[in-house]
Amino acid sequence: MASDVLYGNVAYRPYFDMRKFENSIYNKTIVREARIKTRKRFKVLDKILAAVLTVALIAFITMSIAVIYKNAVIKNKEVYIKKLESVLNKKVYEKNNVVTSLKTDMKFDEIKMKAYMELNMITPTEKNIISFDKSESGFVRQYENIR
Repeated sequence: MASDVLYGNVAYRPYFDMRKFENSIYNKTIVREARIKTRKRFKVLDKILAAVLTVALIAFITMSIAVIYKNAVIKNKEVYIKKLESVLNKKVYEKNNVVTSLKTDMKFDEIKMKAYMELNMITPTEKNIISFDKSESGFVRQYENIR
């Protein structure tokens, strides 16, 4: 019983079958070769996948940088537009102030009286208006003496 193997309460005599052993070795080599081929395929697929992911990452980073740059350019243009709008509003305000001051400073009645009294100007009527045909040279000769 020295060569028997004891499993729990039952003793078994070891049995060795050479055919099963050879078949198992043969099967193990076939399985090992299949695994090696599979690993080689996976290595190639891993390299391809790594290359694709690298290209995708570079494209993503490039697009991100482009978007950030465009946003910065747009932001700068918005700031510039706001500055120009403030300058425009300031100029419009100044123009309105100038127009208002001119209207208040000018006395149109005095100007009209000075034109009538001192310069002998008159308000034209239909008989005072003379029409001319368009001349070739662009100049018009004086029709009559001015009073």
